[in-house]
Amino acid sequence: MAIFKRIWGLCRPHKRYFIFGLTTLIIANLTRLVFPKINGILVDEVVYNGRLELLLPICAALAGFTLLRSACNYSRGLAFERLSQNFVFDMRTTLYDHLQSMPYGFYDSHYIGEIMSRMTGDIEGLRNLLAGGIVQFAENLIWFAGSMTLMFFISWRLALLMVFIAPVVAIIAVIFRRRIHPAFRNLREQNAVLSTKTQENLSGARVVKAFAREEYEKEAFKKENQERLRLSLVTTFIWSDFVPVLDILGGLCTPLLLGAGGLMVMNGSLSLGDLITFTGYIWMITGPMRSMGMLVNMFTNAHSSAEKLFHYADLGATIKDRPKTVFPDPFMGHVVFDDVTFGYGDRAVLQNISMDVPAGSSCAIMGETGSGKSSVVNLIARFYECRGGQVKIDGVDVKDMPLLKLRARVGYIMQETFLFSESIENNIRFGGPEDEMDRVQRAAKAAQAEEFIEEMQQRYDTVVGERGMGLSGGQKQRVAIARAIEYDPAILILDDSTSAVDMETEHEIQSALKDVMKNRTTFIIAHRISSVKNADQILILQDGRIAERGDHKSLMELGGLYAAMVRDQYRDAESLGKEAV
Repeated sequence: MAIFKRIWGLCRPHKRYFIFGLTTLIIANLTRLVFPKINGILVDEVVYNGRLELLLPICAALAGFTLLRSACNYSRGLAFERLSQNFVFDMRTTLYDHLQSMPYGFYDSHYIGEIMSRMTGDIEGLRNLLAGGIVQFAENLIWFAGSMTLMFFISWRLALLMVFIAPVVAIIAVIFRRRIHPAFRNLREQNAVLSTKTQENLSGARVVKAFAREEYEKEAFKKENQERLRLSLVTTFIWSDFVPVLDILGGLCTPLLLGAGGLMVMNGSLSLGDLITFTGYIWMITGPMRSMGMLVNMFTNAHSSAEKLFHYADLGATIKDRPKTVFPDPFMGHVVFDDVTFGYGDRAVLQNISMDVPAGSSCAIMGETGSGKSSVVNLIARFYECRGGQVKIDGVDVKDMPLLKLRARVGYIMQETFLFSESIENNIRFGGPEDEMDRVQRAAKAAQAEEFIEEMQQRYDTVVGERGMGLSGGQKQRVAIARAIEYDPAILILDDSTSAVDMETEHEIQSALKDVMKNRTTFIIAHRISSVKNADQILILQDGRIAERGDHKSLMELGGLYAAMVRDQYRDAESLGKEAV
């Protein structure tokens, strides 16, 4: 019941639709309860006793109740549909807003395909419950309770037969629910797995084709799809075990009660009109019995969907604003790491990292893959939380700063370039959608992107494909650099931002970035010595620790890891030069 209480809590802002829909539903079904009684009067008084003067009023009453019932059913349908659609809108919006607040760590451990499955199929399951399940449940409840009550007024002996059958149906329904619930939960989980598999492989279609792995991916998808088929059949088999039993019990009520009622009419203890009335109420009782299985199925399906949706909603953001926040004014960008440690799960990544990067200076970070370079810069804007020590900007711990204001002062050019399926202009001005066009153009020029943009037929209005498809790797990276420059941050982070461009273009971008980096605190992660040698300080990470620090000259004189990197890169360059000759 806790799950359904939460669902009602989300429906409460739209309770006027629920109240109106429920009211019209009750009126419609109360009029439906009158029909068998009117039919009984018609038989007893008009047909049997010959009171033809009652025929017209009875027919008029039937027509009036029919029109009233139709109008109420129409209004009820609109009300519950409006309730369900508003619920879906609120649920999707709330969940999406919540997902936006989740830190990087959440997306490290949750698949996008799974989230998409929850946001579509599971929410639609709840909509079906509100639009149809509640209506059918309420109708069945009114029919069953109303008919059973009226049957006792007509003949308590016949009504007792139904009293003995109803508990059997209820017990079977409870057993059915207990078996079908875990089956639906497993099916929902597999739907999420299948969505993830589909999303990953369609997104990586170029990689699949490049390695000629189409047949492998077909088999992998087929395997997951077969598992979904198996789980679907499990739910079908459970359904086939219980629903026919409920249907049979409901169906047996009719001949049983008609047989007993017929004998009572023959011995004079029941009128023919009352038997006709009783027959109408029998149908209104057996109908809910037969639909019990479908209702249990619908409610259980919705319950399984709600469990997963509320699981996401209950995952609180681990990185959020503290009750009291402080923000340096003015924000200069003086970054200090004070004995910082960090890790993912049980794996330690950074240990005892300390550094001081004055405002307006540049700091380059180098090291082997997995040494923790990206982890260092991810702590600056609190994409992750350090486990020990402090990360300070202008003397204030970043944990004490308001997140949005902090991140508004940090520009990030990520290693994996991501562009939205929008125009180049909108991608560049993503951080400042209201900024003037000349600012967008200056950013594109500084990132050496203006030349290829101007050569396109629609120039800045060119819409790039999904994830930037349609642009080369270097072009995407230059657009991403322009996006960060247009953001005009106090702290600029270049996470291997020129890895996808050639040496000549890199030189042009580095020359342009010299002006951009003026009066900004800049962190540069790179593998090429040419990208870092002019930095004010260079850090060499090894096994999560700072193994060396200094500028290019001092590190060369040290003759350690950095000097070895320089020699290796220049040796490779000389070898390439000799081969070219």
